[in-house]
Formats: sequence, C-alpha cells, structure tokens
Amino acid sequence: MRTLALDDNPGHTVKHLFFGSGVRRGSAPGGLGVRRDTIHSRLGAGTMSTARRRVVERLRGTAALLAVTTTLVLAGATGAVASPSPTPTPTPAEPTLVLAPLAHGVVAAGAALTSTIEVSNPTSTDLAPTSLTVELSDSPLTTSPELDEWIDNGELATEASVIDRPAVPAIVAGDSEIVVSTVAVEALAGRTPGVYALSATYGGDVVSRSAIVLQGDTPTAAAIGVIVAVTAGPQTDGLLSAEDLTTLTGTDGRLTDILAGVAGTSAILAVDPALLASIRVMGDSAPASALAWLDRLAALPNERFALQFGDADVSVQADAGLTTLLEPTSLDYAMSEDDFVNATPTPSPNPSATADAQTDEGGDTDTDTVPLPDLDELRAVPGARAAMYWPAQGRADANAVNVLAQQPSATGSPATTLLSSAETERSEARAAASSAEGAPLLVYEAGSSSAIRATAAATEGSAQAASALISAQIALEASSPSGPLLVTTERMAEVSAISLRAAIDTVFSYPGVVPTTLSALLSAEPAGAQSAAQPDEEAATRLDTLLAGETSIAEFSSIIDDPSLLTAPERSDLLQLIGAGWRDEPNAWQAALTAHAEATTTTLTSVAIQEPSTVQLVSPEAVLPFFVRNDLPFAANVVLVSTPDNLRLDVERTLTVRAEPGVNTRVEVPVRARVGSGEVTIELRLLSPTFEQVGPVQRAQVTVRAEWERIGIIGLGAIIVLLLGAGFIRTIRRRRRTRAAEGVDGPTIDQGTTEENTAREPEPDRPVDRRDE
Repeated sequence: MRTLALDDNPGHTVKHLFFGSGVRRGSAPGGLGVRRDTIHSRLGAGTMSTARRRVVERLRGTAALLAVTTTLVLAGATGAVASPSPTPTPTPAEPTLVLAPLAHGVVAAGAALTSTIEVSNPTSTDLAPTSLTVELSDSPLTTSPELDEWIDNGELATEASVIDRPAVPAIVAGDSEIVVSTVAVEALAGRTPGVYALSATYGGDVVSRSAIVLQGDTPTAAAIGVIVAVTAGPQTDGLLSAEDLTTLTGTDGRLTDILAGVAGTSAILAVDPALLASIRVMGDSAPASALAWLDRLAALPNERFALQFGDADVSVQADAGLTTLLEPTSLDYAMSEDDFVNATPTPSPNPSATADAQTDEGGDTDTDTVPLPDLDELRAVPGARAAMYWPAQGRADANAVNVLAQQPSATGSPATTLLSSAETERSEARAAASSAEGAPLLVYEAGSSSAIRATAAATEGSAQAASALISAQIALEASSPSGPLLVTTERMAEVSAISLRAAIDTVFSYPGVVPTTLSALLSAEPAGAQSAAQPDEEAATRLDTLLAGETSIAEFSSIIDDPSLLTAPERSDLLQLIGAGWRDEPNAWQAALTAHAEATTTTLTSVAIQEPSTVQLVSPEAVLPFFVRNDLPFAANVVLVSTPDNLRLDVERTLTVRAEPGVNTRVEVPVRARVGSGEVTIELRLLSPTFEQVGPVQRAQVTVRAEWERIGIIGLGAIIVLLLGAGFIRTIRRRRRTRAAEGVDGPTIDQGTTEENTAREPEPDRPVDRRDE
C-alpha cells in the first residue's frame, strides 16, 4: 500500500492528495484513506481472499451473461428485440476516513486528547455498525523525515498502542458520520513531550494517519515569520486579461481568497508585480473587482516585498549564465490613451505648435495631453522592501546565490535570497537569517512550509485535519531555535481563504510562538549556511531557447515603425513562461513552451514574399509583379532585393516597400533583356532596415525571348510592304487592262492620206455618238 504525503504533490487540493492501489479519495492529512491487502466484500462481514473474490466475480459475470442471453431468447420468441445501449461500468465507491485531532493537534500538558473522525459512505449500500481503532505510537518522532515516512508510508520506528475504540453507527448510502474520540490523560501517561504518530482504522480496512504534539509544562519559545505568495499561478501571457482579472478578483477568486486569508494576520506578502501592472495598464477600463482588490492590497498593513515580474524564476536565469536579471522593457503596448482620460493632464512640450495644428484642422485648442504611467509606476508594489529574491522551490545553487547577491539595489547592500532548508546545508543552529560567503540568506523550514501549503489548499472540512501536521512540523523544527524562524506557503497552486487563514493561525497559535517581522528576520545575527542545490540545466536550456526566440523577434521587429510593439510583449511573455509556478507542472510547462515557440515562428514568418509564378519575357523591357504578404497588425518597412543568376536580364536590384497590414502589397520590379535568350532565375529576398533577412527566400523563373519582338516587327513590316506592293501592282495592271480594252472596242479611224489627216481639224468638244457605229 502507498499514500501520497502532503509535500509530494502540494499543488493539489487535499481531497485529491491520495491515489494508487487501495487509496480512498477524499481523505485529508491526518485522514489518509488506505486499503490493506485484504478487502471486505461487506464491511463487518469478515475477510475475503483475493482468489476467492475473483471466483465470486467470475460467477457473478457468468450469471449476468446467462441473464442477458435468456432475455434475448425470450425477446426473440416474441419477435421484438430492442437494441441494447452500452452502459459504462461505474467505478465502485469505497468508504473514506478523515482523522482530525482538535486544537490543531496540540495536546497541552495534563489535557485529554480529543479527535473527530469523519466516516463517509459514498457506496450504494448501507454500512453496518462497527467500531474504530485509534492507535498512538509509544515513542515520539524525532525528525521531520520520520514524520514524512509515517504520513507517506505508515512506517514507524517504534510500536503503537490502541488508545480508543469508539463505536460507529450504521451509515446509510451516501451519508457520513462524525465520531468523537476522547482519550483520557491516563491513557497518555508515560509518554514524554514530543510528536507522536496517530492513526484511526475503520473495520480493519480503511486507515487515516495524522500526528499530535504532547506539550510539556513549559513550551519552547520561538519567533516565526510566515511568507505568503501573492501570485496568479503559471501564466503564458505577459499581462492578465480583463476576463482573467475578473475571475481572480471576483468573490470566489484566487486573489480575493489570498487577501482574505492574510487580512488581520502578521503574514509577510511576496507580491508579483505583474498582477498590479495588469490592472493599471487598463486604466479606467479595468474591471471594478480588480480595482477594488488593488485598493485592498494597498490598505493592508502587512510587510511585503516584490517578486520578479511574472514571478520569474531568478535561479534559472543565473543557471543560464545571465549576470543581470531580466526585466520587462515596456508595457506601453498594452495601454490606450482612451483609458486614461480621467488622469491629471500633462502640458504639451510645445503648446503653441499644438494649438496651431488643432486650429488649422478645425479642432479645439486644448493643449493638454493624456498622461500614461511609466513602467516603474505600473509595476510598483506599495511599501515593498527592495532587493529580495525567492527562487522557485527555494532552490538556487551557490553560483546563483552569488549572482543574486550582486544584483543592483537602491541601498547598495547585497540582495537577500530565500532558500528552502531542504536545499541548504547549515549548522545545528536553526535560524532563518544565514549567510553564504557574504551573500545574505533567509532559510525557511521545508517541512512546515509544505504542510502550510497543503493546508491552504485543503477544502474547508479538511483544513482542521491538515493543520495538525503543521503543528507537528513546527514542534520538530522549532525545538531548539537559535534565532527567528521562517516558514512560507511556497507557491500555491490552489488556495482557500478559510484554509489559508487556518494555516496561518495554526503557526501563530502554536504554544510559545510569537509572530516576527521581515525587518527582524533580516536584521538577526546570521548563521553559517551554504546552498546544497545543483544547477538546473534542463530549465536553463529552456530559457536559452526562449532567449534565442526573443533575439529573433528583436531582429525582425525593425521592420515596423515602433519595434517595441513586438519586443516588449515578447519579454513580458518570456518572464511569465519562466515563472516559479511552472516547476510544479512540468508537463503543462513543456506544452506552454511549445505553444510559444510556434507563436514565435508564426510572427517571424508573418511578412514574406508570395511564391512567384513563371514569367515569359518577350519584350526587351518590362515590369515583373511580385507580392509581399503582411499578416502583422502593423505596416512593415522592408527592402526587396532581386538578384538574377545570369547576364541575360538586367534587374532593379533593390526596392523599398511599405507593406500595409493584413494585405498583399504589389511590388513592380523593372527588368531589361540583354542579347540572348534563355532561362533566368531571379532570387528574391526581403531585408529589414537593419539588413536582417525577413521571411524565406523565393525564386522566380523567367524565360527570356526578347529578340522575338524584333523578329515580329521585321516580319510584320515585310508583310506590310508586300501587301502594299501587291496592291500597287494590281492597280497598275488593272488600269492597263482598262486602257487596252478601250483601244480594241472603239470606232475605226479612216487613215486617208497624210495631207487629208493633217488638214482635217477635229471639232472641239464634240461628243462621240456611238449610234453611228
């Protein structure tokens, strides 16, 4: 059998903390439902072996098959057989058990031990009356690992004794019963103060495990600070949308629950600046619930410090070789002047020029401009202490600690890094304030922090049971403090306001504990410590990939008028993608990185040359049309470079193009054919103003037949000449034929003598009368 401890998967709600062979879902810390190797066919009816159960199940299956067959045969006899619809086999429900020691599991000296044990029956049959068996270890647990082994695996280095057998009445299907177990002081006699393993067993089948703290006459005094992470959880976009903010800051939203849980406590807040910036960039259009949440955060008196933007993991940046932490470059891309019309106007730098321009355009002469907050104003956390870094999972290797300590700060003093005790080697002295070769550290207790995180994520009914483990961990970790201690909620995947308050109250209500401030923690005398963590090479590789994509976007962005419209969102997205919350969800993180890589590729290929078609060039000079595609929402300024592969064609080598957004822009490239015909390949590429290639290279195939035009003109001229000559000759010949015909068909002339012909003068203008013929 196996169970899942609180710190194995602290990102899930407690009702989902238990899985695997024989595990009852719905149990809580201190109430882990675990089936043993034997399984009851009916609670209270004895034990059935596995082999026997299989035989019974097979017999039942055979009987069911026979029943179905009989039904079909009878239906066939009547001539009406209904088509059976498949019914999914329901998952058999099993009883669950939740053990919750009262007073957060702390038993004062001379007091009785009282616990509530909730037995739930989600099955479809009633449960018979039986009794519970409550056991307590004979010797105390001495270390946090021992406590973890008990909760995780039920393993004890000592024997346990039965201390109570409370009766459980019959439980009808779908109902539950709460049984109160009270153990008298006499049953606890002989046990020294300390942490003891506690368990409850129902019907010999279901086990719930917890722990209690037996107090001595004088509780150990300890000053403890609690840090609560105020984050939205893993995100893929640099800024949260209005819809996301409405959900997170609504009545039942995550951010609302966090503020409700810390209100009235001495908890120290670790705030993600991206939350505040996401609200502020919206100005007047921000959701009302988000603006109210922002006001409530500012009004809280709790000490606080700012996380990196997007809760970016600072340790992975150091592991990737960065010496200066990444920061957002601008958030102007997310703001609109229309959302800041109610802000105090800022005078224009040149009022007269503005007035003249507005007057010329027929507008009014208002010379004020709408002020927009700058980057520092957008991400500022009011009252936050500077130079504090909290790596993901509290792990940062020695190099990362050194890099973080050297980050610039307003005070000039080294920055402080928060580390988990599970990733730190320190002396026997137990204190939060530490130092690693001059680098300031705050070391928080891993066991208590994991228990707090699990309690904060528990359902309201399970928070009491979960809080007992907080007390047990504090008893072990605060047994001999040498200075103020620190615990955290770690990064909470899920949180409930009531459960978070229960977790914080459990810490501060523990006997002898007093709240301490962040200032006190930082000013305490540091103890020697050093990081035991190793560099996270896999995470560093992922960051390297993101940075390479960001570089490509930066090179590509020079094609638009304002490159920050592309580079600034990319940086904000990158910071969110290395957020500390992703470390608890590795599969989701990989999916988010893959989606971002695909989006980067889409952006880098959004401006490109459309694939050209083959061109037949039959004239010595022409214009070749090409098209530049622009899928960006911004106009793109590019240079089209055309390079032929031989000398048959002269091409205009470079043309400046302004490609309008969302359309294909036509570009006409002048060309001139030289002597000779043949195939020419023109290589087409786009360059940015900074000479970076944009989009893939395209190649246009041009078939040059420029001499055909000369041949055609000569041939056409020859045809025209021939036609004109033929027409001229035909006209002459026709006239000759006409004249010849007139000479043959006219009257016969009497020749006479020469003298008579000479003396005879023709009569002028006398018409020829052919009737004489």
